[in-house]
Amino acid sequence: MKTRFLFLIIIIIGVLCCRQAQAQGVGYGYDASGNRISRVITMPPLKSPKSELTGEEKVYSEVLKDFSVKIYPNPTKGELTVEIGQLPEGKTASLRLYDLQGKLILQRTGLHDGSEHLNIGAQPAGIYLMTIATQDSSTEWKIIKK
Repeated sequence: MKTRFLFLIIIIIGVLCCRQAQAQGVGYGYDASGNRISRVITMPPLKSPKSELTGEEKVYSEVLKDFSVKIYPNPTKGELTVEIGQLPEGKTASLRLYDLQGKLILQRTGLHDGSEHLNIGAQPAGIYLMTIATQDSSTEWKIIKK
């Protein structure tokens, strides 16, 4: 059981890394004589969902085939709200939060339409990966903890 779970984590991280590697670009800087003096590897964000600023917090949202997701505030100091909407009747979603080493930090299953309040205040500051999935589709998010 633990071996299967570890294998699944490795696959998820591998897929995320491959997506990033395919989307990265390399830029070069040159001096006045035409000599290359720098090389910069640029990587786009994991997700570029629609964002809106409400007060001082950013709300990120995405509409998928089966459901819609809103996450705010991101970056967070600990309290994070995930709103899942438009789930077809009889379907549920699951939420998993991983650190960058692939360790499962938080898991919620059987989610229906509505808000889910998460508290990651006990976790150290850094970047976390959140996966929200139904039986038919999934989405990945980069969560920043201040």
